[in-house]
Amino acid sequence: MHLKSLAAALCFVAMPVEASSLYVKYDISLTGLKIGEGALSIDLQDQSYKIHGQGKMAAFGNFVSDGSGNVLATGSVSPQGLSPASFSMEAEEDGKPNTVSLSMANGAVTGTKIHPAQDRMNERIKVTETHKRGVIDPLTAVLFPAPKGLHPDSCKRTIPIYDGRDRYDLVLDYKTKYQKRGGRKGYSGGVLTCSARYKAIAGHRPNRRTIQQLEANTSMEIHLAEVPGKPYLLLYRASLMTPVGPLNIQNVRFKKLN
Repeated sequence: MHLKSLAAALCFVAMPVEASSLYVKYDISLTGLKIGEGALSIDLQDQSYKIHGQGKMAAFGNFVSDGSGNVLATGSVSPQGLSPASFSMEAEEDGKPNTVSLSMANGAVTGTKIHPAQDRMNERIKVTETHKRGVIDPLTAVLFPAPKGLHPDSCKRTIPIYDGRDRYDLVLDYKTKYQKRGGRKGYSGGVLTCSARYKAIAGHRPNRRTIQQLEANTSMEIHLAEVPGKPYLLLYRASLMTPVGPLNIQNVRFKKLN
């Protein structure tokens, strides 16, 4: 994962999406300039969930390319949390298609289809079947099971992610919490701030400078908001200092639909 894919993974949005229990919209900026926007439609039931996102990005030098995409994650809900069943992404970057389709069961990936295939395989850490067990997809990762709500313990976790090409962890820890008043369209309530570290596991090129920079970066933060009426937290804000300036993903609309 490099800065382009990190920004894309955090931004899916602002086109009409289907009715759901929660609709959230984000703006993404780099060095203070808006370069994208995204929205998520989240249907969280007692025994199942579905997250649908759409988004678009504008080019910013060599760090972010023009692109747009659709993502969808589905799965089941249990007392232990979320168990993904499928993840799909249909995206376009600089006019080139990028598709991913994952089938999952019991926390393991059972099928993977990607286009285009990864290059320079001899330089990459091979993704094994072991790497594909005990993981979630990158879209399910925006929704955090949190029976303790905004308690600091809700930050203290490692999120194991497989996106069809790369296997990596996000290692979180508690930093602070605060209250937010979002007005008529925004989120109002408590927000939990977690520090986050990126740890590459497999699929990546370990000698690549952007991977090394990302693993060494200690500036990443993830801010989490409460999902109304559910024991879950949802991505409210994410921030990361990059070589060209701060990258921010900020919630700008938070609406419960039913």
